[in-house]
Amino acid sequence: MGSCREEGLPCQPGLPDQDADLLDTEDVTRSPAALLEGLLLEGPKQPLGTGQGPFFYIGGSNGASIISSYCKSKGWQRTHDSRREDYRLKWCEVKCRDSYYSFREGEQLLYQLPNNKLLTTKIGLLRALREYSRASNKASTLARFGKDTVPTLEELTWTSPGRLRPQRVLKMEEFFPETYRLDVRDEREAFFTLFDETQIWICKPTASNQGKGIFLLRNQEEVAALQAKTQSMEDDPIYRKMPFRTPQARVVQRYIQNPLLLGGKKFDVRSYLVIACAMPFMVFFGHGYARLTLNLYDPHSNDLSGHLTNQFMQKKSPLYVLLKEDTVWSMDHLNRYINDHFRKAKGLPRDWVFTTFTKRMQQIMAHCFLAVKSKLECKLGYFDLIGCDFLIDENFKVWLLEMNSNPALHTNCEVLKEVVPGVVMETLDLALETFQKSLRSQKMLPLLSQRRFVLLHNGEGDLWPRLGGLRGWPRPQPQLWPAGSGGPRRSRPSFLKRTSTLGTHIDPAMLPCQAVGGG
Repeated sequence: MGSCREEGLPCQPGLPDQDADLLDTEDVTRSPAALLEGLLLEGPKQPLGTGQGPFFYIGGSNGASIISSYCKSKGWQRTHDSRREDYRLKWCEVKCRDSYYSFREGEQLLYQLPNNKLLTTKIGLLRALREYSRASNKASTLARFGKDTVPTLEELTWTSPGRLRPQRVLKMEEFFPETYRLDVRDEREAFFTLFDETQIWICKPTASNQGKGIFLLRNQEEVAALQAKTQSMEDDPIYRKMPFRTPQARVVQRYIQNPLLLGGKKFDVRSYLVIACAMPFMVFFGHGYARLTLNLYDPHSNDLSGHLTNQFMQKKSPLYVLLKEDTVWSMDHLNRYINDHFRKAKGLPRDWVFTTFTKRMQQIMAHCFLAVKSKLECKLGYFDLIGCDFLIDENFKVWLLEMNSNPALHTNCEVLKEVVPGVVMETLDLALETFQKSLRSQKMLPLLSQRRFVLLHNGEGDLWPRLGGLRGWPRPQPQLWPAGSGGPRRSRPSFLKRTSTLGTHIDPAMLPCQAVGGG
């Protein structure tokens, strides 16, 4: 993990952007390859006399070699100084408020939206899906009773890549396992009341990854122990004074006991949600890979490595070094296996993985994004890569297990060597291209850097609630600052929110440096 003292200070002055119409005219005479390369390399020029740069900074080791190779191929230079002010790109595992405080919108690229926790923590995702479900139910109720109401963009659902059309909104229970929060008394008591030993439940910390802090609940004794522990914590006067009560920030989720098995082994699928641009939002789906356990699946086993598929858990086995290639399958491999072993028996369409399953993952991802879109911090230059984990049960129903910030980008298996670099490079290509097009007020599509990713949401037509009413997405103009001026006056950072006459509200999640993800 990177240092939590990361600070990106204002970059050096940039030169004026060229006129967009002139660029369009010149582009006609250039080949697509040359146009893409020129587009990705362009950006704020370095002042004459510096003799070096542009610079990029990487905080942490997750995917560092891939990101570094990509940036160096563009002629950029790596800096190991987290306080350097003139970076072009900053990619950090650790979110730290200083990076967002000093970020220069429209001049720099910064990995991870500051409040991506709305999707990438268990409680954040649960709360977002519940709120979106309530809003959708209210809208459908009004329509059913003949109210004269026009659905907003947030009430429309995704039907095909990049397009929103009125359609039945997914129901949360159709793709997300039943879940309760342990940090909320009513939910906690509801779970303790409904629990019976015919079902297994899984308890997870809200913001951990790699299987850390996870355990199963199978019997009344285990549930009683959990109940006693949570009650004793709540009764502790010291704990009651804690502002955020983080030790109890857990969820319990109904465990999917009938997973589809591959040769008797449990598996899930890692896919990617890519937010290439936050102004406007340009959101993509990317295929990943299947993750398998080393051991055969036994629902009664207490060994978590047979229940959790991630590499961190599988590495604990002494057999991992010998069999690690068996723990990761390509999507092509998964598709062939399901064609050969399940297509006829289950009456599935041919290539079910690349048709029905892929479309379902895309629908679920788009649903989750729409659930939080109006709340995400959006500035030109923010981008994100989120790992989404899906499970298929024996009835071929698709479940979303969780979403992870800073997903693992290691390449210790052959399949990962084939998949991960391409995901990272296309993410960076799209972030750069959409960044430049947004600066120039150009249409986003077509995207020359889009190769394997599928567009889920094109936000060019969005109307966003902003101070002063609804308006189209803003296109900030680059500002010039003379050398030595110290740059622009810093705007109020995103974690300090003005709340009418009540003063400044501090978002607690942005105060400490957050080391999350890598799952």
